[in-house]
Amino acid sequence: MLVLASKLDPDNEDLRRVIAGVNGVSVHSFRYPAGSTYDSAALLSLKEEYRAAGWKQVMHDENVGGHGVTNVWLRLENNAISNAAVLIDKRTEVDFIAISGSISPLDLSHLGGHFGIPKIEGGVKVPNTAPHP
Repeated sequence: MLVLASKLDPDNEDLRRVIAGVNGVSVHSFRYPAGSTYDSAALLSLKEEYRAAGWKQVMHDENVGGHGVTNVWLRLENNAISNAAVLIDKRTEVDFIAISGSISPLDLSHLGGHFGIPKIEGGVKVPNTAPHP
């Protein structure tokens, strides 16, 4: 399915390169009617499960105006990224994307807008790990 999907946008070389390293993508989107919201304890439990399983949280970004939070986790095997997960929670919606395969945080931005994965607004922030003088 991933190979077929990559052919839908043949001019996007970045997308084709990213898909070559991906084994699978799972997207779960939950929408809530106005006046109701998700169970924040359930989201906290999910975050704790990922942390307990050895995943590393590399991004926690509260969107401008407090209208949502974006979390990105990576699972490393032999110092290489083997899986990634993105959780985007807003007042009336939650999106959870799980990606298996070799992928970098920058590659996540190339998958946004494809396969039902929402675009990551503002891009993916990559921490500066260079030693300070």
